[in-house]
Amino acid sequence: MKFSAVAAVAALAPSFVSAHYFFPHLYVNGVKSAEYEYVRRSTQGFQPHFGPSIMSSNDMRCNTGSQANATRTKIAKVKAGDTIGFGTNLGAQIQHPGPIQVYMSKAPGAVTSYDGSGDWFKIYQLGPKNPLTADVSSWKVYNKNRIDFAIPKDIPAGQYLVRIEHIGLHRPSGTEMYFNCAHVEVSNTGGSLPRQTAKIPGMYKPTDAGIKFSIYGGAKTYPFPGPALISSGKNAKREEEVEERDVDEAKPRFSRRYAPNME
Repeated sequence: MKFSAVAAVAALAPSFVSAHYFFPHLYVNGVKSAEYEYVRRSTQGFQPHFGPSIMSSNDMRCNTGSQANATRTKIAKVKAGDTIGFGTNLGAQIQHPGPIQVYMSKAPGAVTSYDGSGDWFKIYQLGPKNPLTADVSSWKVYNKNRIDFAIPKDIPAGQYLVRIEHIGLHRPSGTEMYFNCAHVEVSNTGGSLPRQTAKIPGMYKPTDAGIKFSIYGGAKTYPFPGPALISSGKNAKREEEVEERDVDEAKPRFSRRYAPNME
């Protein structure tokens, strides 16, 4: 009986690692946090949300049930310009095609009571290689389990939500969306909030080119959805640097054209 249970778990593990995932770990200057130490725990687990329905919900901010866990979530102390990042559960590799985007929103007071209803600005994005092809490994996020980026150097001090999302574009019927929020307190001697902002919900529409995008249509480039990357977002880790670094990343097991699946 014991052997059967272990075997069943082992048999399920590969599909879990390669299909669904979430981002419970925060890295601060290379140091990995405990699971949900600085990231708000949601009730969604490793299951994605599906567009377009989630795009009009407040749950699009930091995920289902996360607000109830906000006061239990610690606040990571960082400086403007520091490198931080998110890590997946159990080192799961991201193997769905689609972009990574990272947003920040300044809390009006304590981030532990902030619901994310304010303005959000984009500090990082990671898309496809150039040119984009039908191969899933054409996306720079392929097989990664950690995404690093920099806190902008010119934002004001204060407490923020930092939101990572991965938009899975493999479903012909709509997008799969994976996202979590972390708490950070930024120290800085100056700075101002960016003007390129958006509200959540409302940041994406089902008709946006980057949301209704088909990976099977032969496009060579990808139009990122949402507000423009802020100008100081260019101070973040360059996509090529992050792609080469990936200290936790396992070697790709295969390279193939992506076939539709319902996972």
